Amino acid sequence: MDPVTPKGLLLDLLRVTPRPVPVRELVAIGALFGLEGNAVRVALTRLVGRGLVASDERGSYRLAAVADPIRRWAEGWRDGDRRMRAWNGAWLCAWHPAGGGRGDRDRSHRALARLGLREGRDRLWVRPDNLRARPAELEAELARHGGAPGILMFSGHELSDQVTAGWAARLWPVAAVASEHQRALRAIERSRVRLDRLASGAALVESFLVGGAAIRSLLRDPLLPDSIAPGDDRRALTGAMTEYEQRGRTVWSRALETAALDGSPSHIGPIDAAP
Repeated sequence: MDPVTPKGLLLDLLRVTPRPVPVRELVAIGALFGLEGNAVRVALTRLVGRGLVASDERGSYRLAAVADPIRRWAEGWRDGDRRMRAWNGAWLCAWHPAGGGRGDRDRSHRALARLGLREGRDRLWVRPDNLRARPAELEAELARHGGAPGILMFSGHELSDQVTAGWAARLWPVAAVASEHQRALRAIERSRVRLDRLASGAALVESFLVGGAAIRSLLRDPLLPDSIAPGDDRRALTGAMTEYEQRGRTVWSRALETAALDGSPSHIGPIDAAP
């Protein structure tokens, strides 16, 4: 599982929490994950400075509107197969403009990667054209995620085999993605058996970590056609995580109702594990 960082924990919690959260509650949750209060406060200040988190007049914090595209993308872990259609052999292509600073290029490349595109040739990013969304819709989605202005997206129906040779095998780590799904599924199965026997705080942490790892695995899946990457592992993990999410919400509700965090009543709503 990926290590928990103050920044990651704060973004995850605020993404799934329905109301602004006081800093004392964020610090208390961080303590359950072994994070120092000062580290949580510093990370919070930096996130506010970057515009990803906003505070209200009472000193409580929420995810800022600028983070909404990431929130929507993260919540899409359930929709894998619904985002796909049958593949006819065509390739979805995105021509990336030259220029721009390194930070802007990195942000743009991350946006392309979130949609499962990889760089097949210099500045030409590609993926099988099997997503239901059409190029114009995907261009708008890229822009919301920080894609560079001027990205041109189109469907390549007549690319020669010489051009596309090796793309499927070279650009996507199909075996590694499947292995990650399998590991996440095994972790869910083990956790389901013992979750109810754990103390509230331990169950809260475990559900967050196990569920978060599963969701990250699903979000990293490029949603390739089954002829390139069979989707059985993704589908099994999606089904298991859908059920586990409900268990996680129950664990969080029970922990918060019994004041497992700081010895006083809390008003945080149910929180599920997040990537």
